[in-house]
Amino acid sequence: MASYRSGLLCAIMFLAIHGGWAQTSDTISNACSNALYTHFCVSSLSKASGALEADLTQLSVIAVRLSSEVAKPVSRFIEKLKKRNPNVSALEDCSDLLKDTREQLHDSQSELKQLSNVNFMEYVEDVLTRLSGVETNQDTCLSGLKESNVPATLVSSVKDNTDNLTMLISDALAVVSTLRQQGQI
Repeated sequence: MASYRSGLLCAIMFLAIHGGWAQTSDTISNACSNALYTHFCVSSLSKASGALEADLTQLSVIAVRLSSEVAKPVSRFIEKLKKRNPNVSALEDCSDLLKDTREQLHDSQSELKQLSNVNFMEYVEDVLTRLSGVETNQDTCLSGLKESNVPATLVSSVKDNTDNLTMLISDALAVVSTLRQQGQI
């Protein structure tokens, strides 16, 4: 019995130390329920500042903000690759797509912050349209690189750096879709 308790105590300490029991809220669970990457959505939102106390509208802003924060270093990474590989025109396209992604995420975040009962559906639909378009940018970038016959290591490097962004954008889209379905402010 003592061995069982000792093992149980070790397991509890391991989970506590390594974040196995991330605190979450019902609002976060609800917001992420339709996400393609549900666990990633819950995990990333649960760690975000202010998310545990946030309502669904605030979670939408936070989800888009997280995407925007990840888009910045991805954009810098693409710019560095572009400088090291000046003859790869597909990297210029990737750079343009990431600039568009950052602008659209910024605009989406601004619109979500301005929601009111008067313009709720209009703004939410605008944000969903933006996020849907932005969601495809990373795939378009990768497809362009593959079609340019660049080394597989370059494509893999770009993919590795855009994967989290792609998942965050997908999750933000799911959270805003939940907001639209529930019609909350």
